[in-house]
Amino acid sequence: MTGSNGPVAPDHPQGAEANGECSVGRPSGGPPNSDVRAGFFRNLPVLETVRLILRPLTLGDVDDVYAYASDPEVARYTTWEAHRSVDDSRAFVEAQVKAYEEDQIAPWAMVLRETGRVIGTTGFVAWTPQHARAELGYAMGRSYWGRGLMTEAVRAVVACGFTQMGLNRIEARCIPENRASARVMEKVGMRYEGLLREVMYSKGRFVDLCLYAILRRDWEAATAR
Repeated sequence: MTGSNGPVAPDHPQGAEANGECSVGRPSGGPPNSDVRAGFFRNLPVLETVRLILRPLTLGDVDDVYAYASDPEVARYTTWEAHRSVDDSRAFVEAQVKAYEEDQIAPWAMVLRETGRVIGTTGFVAWTPQHARAELGYAMGRSYWGRGLMTEAVRAVVACGFTQMGLNRIEARCIPENRASARVMEKVGMRYEGLLREVMYSKGRFVDLCLYAILRRDWEAATAR
């Protein structure tokens, strides 16, 4: 389930990595290549957009992570609870650093160029290489909502998924009340595919999830315009 992010502003142009000017994980229309998964998170590529740098989290990011992850509004629509102490954020960051080292799924830190601070995370929460399919997740500090930053970040990650990870399908889910998250999905070209009724138990209740997805051919057609 995606993170909470506020109303988004109009889209902004992206940098070279976000536009897909990088190595191709598989030929367009080719079969899935499971080998592309090996080493990806251990060597997570740095992605750059106009206003953001997306890079691996480091132990120096703990205070920045706590600044946004301790906000109940940021955690409102996520599967995780708001961090109650810096120790919670430290444990989270340490787990991600270990995941990079072990080549396990872990997110990109969203670094705002103008300040150098980490304002959120975005990335893949699931990846099935044999089917060339992955699922997105994201969260961002409330003070940065409404500026189109999450759309900018997710667009870069989607481009990376199709150009460097050899994906054919990228999915994302959000609860119906999280319209801001749904708008991010729509702005990056994802289509609503339906409601998954009570598909997950989270924070003491069964929740419905809206399913969105974009196919490689959709993305290629949109970027060719």
